[in-house]
Amino acid sequence: MAFSMGRSRAPASLTRLVKRAAPPLMATVTSLALGLSLVHAPLALAAPPDGRASSTDIVPKTAILPLNVEGQLSDADQEILTRQLVEGLRRGNFEVVAPDEVGAAAGRGDCSKPSCIQKVAAETGATHVVRATVEVVDRDYTIKVELYDGTDGTRVVSSSEGCEICGVADVGGLMEAQAAILRTKLDMLASGPSAVVITSTPEGAEVTLDGEPFGLTPVDKTVLPGEHVLRVSKDGYIAVQEKRTFVEGARENLSYELEKVPNRLPKRPWGWASLGIGIVAVGASIPLTALNEQPYKLGGKCEGRGRDAAGNCEFLYDTKWYAVGLGLIGGALVTLGVTVLITTSKSPRKQAQRKAAVDKHLLLGADGLGLRF
Repeated sequence: MAFSMGRSRAPASLTRLVKRAAPPLMATVTSLALGLSLVHAPLALAAPPDGRASSTDIVPKTAILPLNVEGQLSDADQEILTRQLVEGLRRGNFEVVAPDEVGAAAGRGDCSKPSCIQKVAAETGATHVVRATVEVVDRDYTIKVELYDGTDGTRVVSSSEGCEICGVADVGGLMEAQAAILRTKLDMLASGPSAVVITSTPEGAEVTLDGEPFGLTPVDKTVLPGEHVLRVSKDGYIAVQEKRTFVEGARENLSYELEKVPNRLPKRPWGWASLGIGIVAVGASIPLTALNEQPYKLGGKCEGRGRDAAGNCEFLYDTKWYAVGLGLIGGALVTLGVTVLITTSKSPRKQAQRKAAVDKHLLLGADGLGLRF
């Protein structure tokens, strides 16, 4: 019996069968794999890598506060203006919560504080809140419409317009125009808002956008696309202001390093020296003032020929201007010294104590500057 260590050879008929069946089988497998990949591809593209919803998936929802009226306006006219505002906003690509649905959440009175805005947004599920005010003086009307961010209650945009000696129909036209302005802003948000992250060194700097409060750094908020004026400021530091153009749907990171305001005041020892010299100068001006126009008796000036026919001394002290000069210089030095000491003190308690001491002993009135002991 013989054994073979090589590969066995398949029959010729089986080989031909495999060669015929391989191309159709491979084509079928390839088509099936491609079909499955096309089915799953949209699902993979729909979700962002981190699993969070895209900003374009968030559709703005706007709650309209009851009309705020300053002056005399009938209930019928208020209903007309409110209806025009609601209808104007409902033409946009966002959901609108009418004032009659918002009334309970807003409560009574003027809902203009951030806490009230946030409460309305939370109870209505709105991303933004609209507040309209009508000011009536005789037949002069002013319409002011404001858009607030529902997350923190800050004002996003404000617009106002007025007319003199006009009727309710004219005021309704103004209301529709203001609604169109807000509708444009909200449509921009619906198409995908920009986002900005603002940080600063030091933290806690105040940020304003187009003159409106935007928060304290660090700030992470959405912003309307387009050009805006951004300002970052903090007490004791030089403010930074610049124009920025935010692109729709983009997220931008901005960082600012604020420089301290240069301190041009002298150091503390100079403050003490200035205070001491100032007190001496003010003290010296007092006897000079009392000595003015008194007889000058030094060197025998008032003896013999030094007296007039009535026996009065002809020679008198003339110290008025010396007293005025020393008083002014002393007052300026005292003020400078106190300012230096208060400014350079690191302890708030010591600052308060020094200020109280200054208020107690330093007299500043219409007649000038003086000291009280």
